Formats: sequence, structure tokens, C-alpha cells
Amino acid sequence: MGSVRDGAQILRIRPASVRNPRTDAQQNIRLRFSMLGKFLSNLRPSVSTGFASEAVNRVSAVNAALRENFSKVFTGTYPDLVLDFGKISLSTGRLTIPTGVTLESQTGGILSLSWKDNTLVNKDMFNANAEDTLIAGIYNEELEQGVVSYGAFRRSDAAGTVELPDSWAGNTLHVWVFYRSGAEPKKIQLGYDVSNTVYAGSVTLQA
Repeated sequence: MGSVRDGAQILRIRPASVRNPRTDAQQNIRLRFSMLGKFLSNLRPSVSTGFASEAVNRVSAVNAALRENFSKVFTGTYPDLVLDFGKISLSTGRLTIPTGVTLESQTGGILSLSWKDNTLVNKDMFNANAEDTLIAGIYNEELEQGVVSYGAFRRSDAAGTVELPDSWAGNTLHVWVFYRSGAEPKKIQLGYDVSNTVYAGSVTLQA
């Protein structure tokens, strides 16, 4: 069920009649929305790009991401719900996904990423361009904070490093990557401007 507020469609799940709005079933839904919404807000720049093509009919990119992830990213039962980081999507599209992604923590709070340059000869058919931008969402599990590396690397670079806050040293980082098209905006077709998300795994950041 949805509603419109200030011109934006708000995604809601609400039964036709609720005698006790604080039942476990209702609290379960509220907790899921709260946990997922808080997580996505930490990586909002990546979500805004990754779900841009789904932001139609006054549905925001964030609401599209909530709808995509809500039913598949939780493990456990209420109230002991846990996000399954490996199932989270920050994007949905039809570019060729990143492959061969590896993570390595280096001294000085540096996160090193590498990936395969999977640019194909017939790039128009397989949707892989050397100029496609790699977007990386990086989430600190302990601090519940996130940063997004946006536009620093291209598909053909095959490697890159990200400098992270000193306060993150010793914490567990989860990383998701996807591509955004490097083509001119007028050449981007709906649903083709990003790839699906790849969960690159987790790593402990060195000091």
C-alpha cells in the first residue's frame, strides 16, 4: 500500500484493520523497515544511483531499494533479526556485473580493491564499456557507518584504493560494488545504466 506525501510516493505495508498495532507481526514489519532504512541511508549516494531507473511514478530510489531488499535480506526471527549482507542490493540493472572482485586491507587505513577488466569486444551487445564507473559501498559493521567511493575507478582500471577514517581501524568492513554506465546520458537506456550489485565480502581494516 502506498501514499503520496510532498509529491513523493511513500511505501507502506498496512493491513486493512489493525486491532492491536503492537502485535509481534506489526512490530516485526516496523523493525525490518527501521533496520533496512537505517542501513540504506548510510550508503544513500550508491542507492540513489543504483535504483535511479526504478524511481518512476513518484517512487523514490530509496523506496525502490527498500522494496527490492525487504523480503530477502533478513535472517532470524523477531526480535532477533539480522541483516544478511551478502543478499543486499544497492543497484539493479543490465550492465555486465563486476567479476573477480577481491579485497585487501593495507596499513594506514587503506582498502585495496581489485577486479577483472571484463570489457568485451562487442560492448554494445554485452553492456561492458571500459569507461564504466565502479561504485563501491563500504559499510562499517561495528560503527554502523558507511562511505561510498563514487567515480574514482573505471571498469578497465582493474584495481584501486580507498582511504578510510582512522577511527575505522580494527573494524569489520563489508563492501558492495556495481558499475554505472560511462556512456553519454543520452545513450543510456532505462535499466541499462547500472549493473546488479556484487557483494565483495568483508575485511578487517588495519591501522
